[in-house]
Amino acid sequence: MALLTIALLAVREAARRRLLTAAAALTIVLVGLTGWSVSRLVSLHDAWKSPSTVALHASIFVILLAWGFSMVLAVGAAFLAAPAIASEVETGLILAVLPRPIRRSDFVLGKWLGLALLLGAYIALTAALEFATIKAVTGYLPPHPIAAALYLMGEAFVLMTLALFASTRVASMTGGIIAIALFGVAWIAGMVQTIAIAFNNQSIETATAAVGLLLPTDAFWRGAVFSLEPSAVVATANAAGRSAADNTPFGISAPPSTALLLWSFGWTAVVLSAAVLTFNHRDL
Repeated sequence: MALLTIALLAVREAARRRLLTAAAALTIVLVGLTGWSVSRLVSLHDAWKSPSTVALHASIFVILLAWGFSMVLAVGAAFLAAPAIASEVETGLILAVLPRPIRRSDFVLGKWLGLALLLGAYIALTAALEFATIKAVTGYLPPHPIAAALYLMGEAFVLMTLALFASTRVASMTGGIIAIALFGVAWIAGMVQTIAIAFNNQSIETATAAVGLLLPTDAFWRGAVFSLEPSAVVATANAAGRSAADNTPFGISAPPSTALLLWSFGWTAVVLSAAVLTFNHRDL
């Protein structure tokens, strides 16, 4: 019960700080820009008289849009979770909460649950509006839009969990910077891995894969890209071979393996448990 109360308070705190209002306004602007952009594809369709061409361009646009959205989610998740605990410790508010019959573990898990609900709802709503807009204007819809949204949620949850763990030990700004920096390292490692695959460099591929295991955000991004790619593009890439299919971060020949997804879920659980353990032993 205390866990759910803390989660609800986290949501209310976001509303009090007008975070929800700002997110809604930015979403409206983003959807409006998306509608205008894809309407230009429709005008090109009228000029080319080629539905397949506009569908191809629409699929590329959707993947690029998802890439930009994933960057926004990464920054948002990091700086949403980084002050979740650290700010209350810094201001002393935590001392008014924990003396009550609330376990520290419930406090940390409640914060995580509240932030996860906020991020999950935002991603689901924004993705639904974006896909609906693109479908209404161009008639194109990615093959697996729900799976793509879930992969983006997974990426955001991984980074949010990392930032929340940092929030139990370091200051808010420091935790946010650490999370974003590590996300950047993981993203660059994913880029380097695609180059290593293209040139068949096994040692670099292994090293970058290890980085991907230490922070598995890139796995979820690749899953999102695969879910957004038209089946014809995937089939063509697979026919060309693995190096051709996986030589860009925007062209993926296969979704993340079940083992990699299980690793990512386990990673999240372990880091969240570490956050609870660390906060339990912290002097306030």
